[in-house]
Amino acid sequence: MRFIIAIDLGTTHIKAVIVNHQAKPLQTFKLPVVSVQNESGKYGQDAETIFQSVLILLKQSLEVVSQEDVACIVFSAAMHSILAVDKAGIPLCISLTWADTQSKAYAQQLKSTPAGESIYKQTGTPIHAMSPLCKIAWIKDEQPELFAKTHKFISVKEYIFHRLFGKYIVDVGIASASGLFDIYNLCWYKEALEFSGIDESKLSQVVSATHFETALLESIKSELNLKHSIPFVTGGNDGCLANLGCSALNKDEAALTVGTSGAVRVTISKPLPAALQGLFRYMLTNELYVTGGPINNGGIALQWFAENFLGIALSASEDLNTIMQLASKAPAGSNGLLFLPYLLGERAPVWDEDAKGMFYGLQLIHRKEHLTRAVIEGISFSLLQILTAIEKVNGNVNKVFVSGIVTQSEWWMQLLANMFGKTIVLTESADASAMGAAFVGMYATGMIDDLSTVKSFMQITKTFEPDANIHAIYQKHFEVYVSLYPRFKQK
Repeated sequence: MRFIIAIDLGTTHIKAVIVNHQAKPLQTFKLPVVSVQNESGKYGQDAETIFQSVLILLKQSLEVVSQEDVACIVFSAAMHSILAVDKAGIPLCISLTWADTQSKAYAQQLKSTPAGESIYKQTGTPIHAMSPLCKIAWIKDEQPELFAKTHKFISVKEYIFHRLFGKYIVDVGIASASGLFDIYNLCWYKEALEFSGIDESKLSQVVSATHFETALLESIKSELNLKHSIPFVTGGNDGCLANLGCSALNKDEAALTVGTSGAVRVTISKPLPAALQGLFRYMLTNELYVTGGPINNGGIALQWFAENFLGIALSASEDLNTIMQLASKAPAGSNGLLFLPYLLGERAPVWDEDAKGMFYGLQLIHRKEHLTRAVIEGISFSLLQILTAIEKVNGNVNKVFVSGIVTQSEWWMQLLANMFGKTIVLTESADASAMGAAFVGMYATGMIDDLSTVKSFMQITKTFEPDANIHAIYQKHFEVYVSLYPRFKQK
């Protein structure tokens, strides 16, 4: 039997998921990732610590399956990380994540200019402090000594591959989310490089999602006690791979993920350059692209409310069930109470690092169950707003495949069905990004002939159909919800 080890590099946890030749997850190992943050918008992680965690997870995985039975090791990674390294490949700073907003002034200045519009159109990455594009420009001006010492600007995944193989390579999925890569001509985009103040020599060689390396550095081979040559497949970014992992590969099928943050995405064939209407457009492979939008305030907004208002840590599934049971006591629409969940600013659909959260419509009739439900509905409304934008550009969506924290609550999944007016689909695997990586690994090593065959592996666990009456209630509240940000936006 052949196995795939899928490594998922998240910003909260790193996972190793062992998958067999029938795409069945057999075992998962997980380690937390510690973040460093401050009030100035800094948000980063230690790249070497992450690499050491990857080695630990690989060792644990190779104790479960024999190395000669491993078809490949493949990677999924969170988007938008950026790390400066010197000529020896040693980090000169922490790796800044998508949540870092120190470069927001650069993003806000670039956004409304012709250069900003051109870069967004050609790279598919919205102009926002999340992107390496803006972070590198900020480092150039605000930390010139660091900028001068930098040999390469790379992502965390690129750092791991360099530590494993001594090469600087980046897959098209990670490159396409950098704001620096021309997703139509498949090269680093000159105008983006000029804004950042770098040239191609400061970046890695771009390779396909199915590219693999086998010549591990001897020190790593020894540490992992490898006697056999195992392909290490580059894979892609977590968002695009999540679509593949839950088999949302048709334009009328969306994938919705809620973790710390959240996103709604649709897979499309290679498009022509066109107005993006506030959506991103990233690459899964050279032939398949994913369009949609991310939110900053997914599970983290619910966690904030649970800890500070309910005294619940939200550290276990039982905690989530307690919160959902409380929320279910309030009616749909929370008696007119709305929650705008912009606690960390917001990406899609407003792309405003300075956006603020709020409760709107609070009255004496409201109790903690109303506030709890309003928070869940607010997070869900923000995802509906993205889905609505996707449909305007790409046509109607009929099914929404879900992954992440929402899959732990049938009540929340039914709420999404009622709110969206769509069929919500739960598959047997909640680790959609890791499964997507596993499918890329299977394709790269010839275990499957085409990525479209992943649908034959998918088992639908349950579907949730919308209640028309409740959907009508939510439609009225959604109209008010979408008006809140423009009405209360700070000038």
